[in-house]
Order: sequence, then structure tokens, then C-alpha cells
Amino acid sequence: MKEKNRLRRKRFIFFRELFKKKTVGGIGLAILVFFILVAIFADVLAPYPMQMGVMQADVLHSLQKPYIFMTAAEKQEAVMTATSLGGIHLLGTDSMGRDTLSYIIYGARTSVILCLCCMVLSAVVSVIIGTTSATVGGWFDLVVQRLVDSWLCIPSMLVLLMLMSMLGHGMLQMIFALSVPSGIAGSRIIRSATIAVKDSGYMKNCTLLGGGTWWKIVHHIIPNILPLIITNMAGSLGSVVLMEASISFLGFGVDPSTPSWGYLIAQEGKANMFIAPWLCITPGICISLMVFGANMFGDALRDLLDPRLKGGVGTFSIKKMKKLAQKQLKKMEKFRAKQAKGKVAGA
Repeated sequence: MKEKNRLRRKRFIFFRELFKKKTVGGIGLAILVFFILVAIFADVLAPYPMQMGVMQADVLHSLQKPYIFMTAAEKQEAVMTATSLGGIHLLGTDSMGRDTLSYIIYGARTSVILCLCCMVLSAVVSVIIGTTSATVGGWFDLVVQRLVDSWLCIPSMLVLLMLMSMLGHGMLQMIFALSVPSGIAGSRIIRSATIAVKDSGYMKNCTLLGGGTWWKIVHHIIPNILPLIITNMAGSLGSVVLMEASISFLGFGVDPSTPSWGYLIAQEGKANMFIAPWLCITPGICISLMVFGANMFGDALRDLLDPRLKGGVGTFSIKKMKKLAQKQLKKMEKFRAKQAKGKVAGA
């Protein structure tokens, strides 16, 4: 019971510090939670739910203007001609008559699934390569790091295009193509942290007691670099969203039947940019909001969890720094007064 209360208190303190010290990071977390809830309850929130895995289409109302931008006469006409599929279209429709709001809601599900899967798989690849390379050391570390350096010389977008062209379209292919390259690139950070832990005293004692490589990694290294792993996972969310949108825009993303923000911009928004600009603006706003929330939350999480940043100037406000300076001055004055009294007594 005491252990549960202690864990609850730690969680409460963490969220309190997040929203108090890192307000922008708290806002970013709220944005991410909002998109996650939209992805979970997409079937309930979408005015035109998917049927048999396919978006509903209303060809008679293709490229319809968003309801919120219609004039009074256009709104009246839209209400009168609304079909039994679900009524009016708040954010308009695309060239096939699919409701833009419903498409964006289901596109959030695609982005959230990709982000979570890529984040976990990328972290697993980074941890395996980085910790193994640093722990084993010697020629193995040298060979692995030269291979990583060679991999980093190739532009990431070129690697993605090559992998997607070989693997084909699909959600699983996208997860693999986004996770493995980013995991290889992030292994250098994990390796640096592992080397710092490897030189500690308890690791040397573990070696003397006969601890093997995997025992050291699982029981000593990973628990000590876990905050760094978490911050790297959170920081990779924004790049995953951007990469998914870019790949879908170039035509190498998920299957065309799967709703995607990048695919909506590429196929519908690009072709009807001047006729129906909402097909570009609305998914673009969603991508920007999700990237902003992921980056801000990742930076705040790094500042709160990274032990190298705790206690530094960046974790304190100006008022707290002034109070600390005043306390230090008072201590110095007391120390000087004691020294002066000692000199007088000695004389």
C-alpha cells in the first residue's frame, strides 16, 4: 500500500512540475492526448463512419465548401439537400465526395498508430545496438560504429524512399521503414550514455563477480539510462509525423484506402488547391499541431527526466535564482563575520 501511494505521489509531482515549470510542454502533452482520444474514438466522433474499412462517398456533393464558410443561402441549400448518410459537411468534401472531417479523424488514427509503433521499435533498435556496442567494446564496437557512421552518411529521405519502393505500400512497411533507420541513428546517443555507466564502480564490481554482457545490460545499464531512452522516444514523435506525411505526399506511404493526412494533401489538396483549399489547410494544421505538441512535450520531458539537466539554471525560474543568490550572500556574510570575530579574539 505504501509503495502504491509513493508511486502515485511521484506521478502527481511529475505532472505538477510539467504544467508548472514547463507549461508549453504541458500544452504539448494535452495536444497529444487529444489526438490519441480522437484516434481511439474515431468511429464515434466521425460524422461519416467507415463501412467495411472504406470511407463513405457522396459523389453528388463532391468538393462541397465547408459549412462554416457558407453563406446563409448556401447553408440553407446544404441542409435541404443533405443526404441520409449523415447530413451536412462541416469541413467540406473532397473530389470523391468523402467528408473531410471524417477523413481527418481517421487520419489521426493512422498517425497515432505509426507514432506509437515507430517510437517503441526505434527505441528497441537503438538500445540493442548502442548498449551491446558499448558493453562489448574492442573491435566489435569499432566495426559497429563505423557501420553506423556509414549509414548516417546516406540521407534519411533517400533511405525511406528506397525501403518503401522495395517493401511496397502498407502500414507495417511504413513502421519498419521509419523505425529501423531512426533506431540505427539514435544508437550513438545510447552508446555514449552506456559508456558513462560502464565506467562506474558497480559495473566493475559486477564484472569481478562474473556478470555477463546481457546481465550487465538488462540489470544495470538500461535502468540507469532509462530517462534518456524515454526522452529520445518522446523526441522522435514529431519527426515520425513529418516523415509519414512526406512519404505519403510522395506517393510511397500507406495504402490509398487507409486515411492519411499526407495522402489527403498529396492526392486531393494538391490537385484542388485553388478550387478547394481546405483540403490542404485542414490536414496541414493537424500535422503542425501534432508536431508542435510532440516536440514541446519531448523537450519538457528531457528537461525534467535527464539527470544532467536537473539542478541547472534551465530548471529554475528567475525568482528562484535570485532567492538562491540571496541565500548564498547571507552565508558568505555570516562566514566573513565569524572570521572577523576569530581574528579579533586572537589579537
